[in-house]
Amino acid sequence: MLQVNLAQNGEVIDRTDDSLLVRFFLHPELDEKRSNEDGRPIYKDVEMVEIMSAGSRDVLHKKSDDILKRRFKRQYEAFKSANSEVLVGTPLGQFPFISASERKELEYFNIFTGEQLIAMPDGNIDKVGVNGRDLIKKVKAFFDMAKDTSIVSKMTSENESLKREMALIKEQMDKILKMQKDVEPEAKEPKSKKGI
Repeated sequence: MLQVNLAQNGEVIDRTDDSLLVRFFLHPELDEKRSNEDGRPIYKDVEMVEIMSAGSRDVLHKKSDDILKRRFKRQYEAFKSANSEVLVGTPLGQFPFISASERKELEYFNIFTGEQLIAMPDGNIDKVGVNGRDLIKKVKAFFDMAKDTSIVSKMTSENESLKREMALIKEQMDKILKMQKDVEPEAKEPKSKKGI
């Protein structure tokens, strides 16, 4: 049995691995880069682990890593066999026009993201039964609008960046011109020769 120290609220607790309740799970995490590129929230599933000590209220949540996967191999393998697919996309909960009941119905048909909904084969749309075609049109329109907003946002950002660069260049040019004027000797008038 391995010994483990869990630090929770500054208190160190010694437990053995056998006394720990370990659960691996997927947690949706915002993909900042793709969200900024597409102008809408895009999430990716991240493997997390929850470690609880039996008989204690202490719970540790953290991203799963190779050490934890090896240490809790049995629990991790059970998790992987139940969750073979990692989802990436816009969760149905991000669409304001999809109600909670419609979302549950779509999840029943293994549709968890907007991307899955619009990629669904035509033959399956009518089986969904929650105004599938209408929802697909709305999701596509939402994505198109987000893409347009993203393009405008990028252009605005680039424009502001160019304005800042131009202001900096102008400021530098003004400094150079001022320095040049200070360094140049004053134009001397030619001395007149006195008559002999």
